[in-house]
Amino acid sequence: MKRYAAAIVAVLLVVGPAYAATAKGEITPEDIAAADASRRAAATDLAGITAEYDAAVQRSVATEDDLSVLTVELSVTERILSDLRTEAEVVTRALYMEAGGVDALSILDARSINDLSIRSGYLDALSASGQATLSRLVALEDAFTDQRGRLDILLAEQQATTAELEQLAGELLDRLATANAEYDAVVAAYVAQEEAKRRAAEEAARREAERRAATSTTTTQAPTGTTLPPGGDSSTTTTTSPPPAPPPPPSSGGRTCPVNGAVSFTDTWGAPRSGGRTHQGVDMIASRGTPLVAIEDGVIARISASSLGGLTIWLTGASGDEFYYAHLDGYASGVSSGDRVAMGTLIGYVGNTGNAQYTIPHLHFEVHPGGGSAVNPYPLAASLCF
Repeated sequence: MKRYAAAIVAVLLVVGPAYAATAKGEITPEDIAAADASRRAAATDLAGITAEYDAAVQRSVATEDDLSVLTVELSVTERILSDLRTEAEVVTRALYMEAGGVDALSILDARSINDLSIRSGYLDALSASGQATLSRLVALEDAFTDQRGRLDILLAEQQATTAELEQLAGELLDRLATANAEYDAVVAAYVAQEEAKRRAAEEAARREAERRAATSTTTTQAPTGTTLPPGGDSSTTTTTSPPPAPPPPPSSGGRTCPVNGAVSFTDTWGAPRSGGRTHQGVDMIASRGTPLVAIEDGVIARISASSLGGLTIWLTGASGDEFYYAHLDGYASGVSSGDRVAMGTLIGYVGNTGNAQYTIPHLHFEVHPGGGSAVNPYPLAASLCF
């Protein structure tokens, strides 16, 4: 959090004078569009870091799968070792009785049959099955030691990957917050400017109404005993209009970027995911709470919550295509299933709910043409967001 605050302060210190200079004239929707273009350009600047992050995610998934397999293997090996040790105890007990005092512990601690520091007569006394039992025990102990060594290596690799992910995530979020702060500063200045203009216009209208009322009273005074005709009341009613909203996000061919804020992502279609799954969407990294909007006119077909996708939205577009938004931090106020929404309408916020709770905040976004199977959404998302 301290990093984010420092980044925003740095932005205001750097770009503040430029915005102040602009405000001496007038901030226009074109200025906001330029700020949005700069915000979008952050995705290009962050492409390399995002690619490193996605590669680290894939390494982490692969290591996690290897750890799962190895954990099962170790469990099986331990169970077999337990059974073999029980058999070995029977063998050594019989050898003690038959060969006269052989050290049972020396057998169980041996690395191989040849390491047994006992007279050859004792070994001769072992049956073939007994020797096989002890040989299997030693071999399995070696295998178990190797497995434990592999486990230690994998755990160290996963720890290093986790540290790398945390470092990359911190850098990504800091720079995304900076890009958003620049844009938000321009929008805030525009809204304040338009609000000041509105208030000034209302005040001018009020003063003009008062002036006219005063003039009418002194110049059109009705003679004594007469009555003003209907409509002769000179009072004026003024209305108050709401402050202007910032321009909606830019669109392309009736569609707009589903993330209305600084965002970065790479093509991870088909990348491995936990549990042997493959990635069926694109992970659009953005600061937590970044607005999510309807990609096109359509209907909110379904909102739901699950352990996998977390808070999700299915949007059926006017084109007939379906769009899946997952891992939301929350829904926009009043959004519910069956709502008709226009392109660019706020529907939710970026988060990392569901099975993404330990990852960087992002929108998992899918495209299902005609409501069918998912297709790679990267080309569409890139054309709308970059």
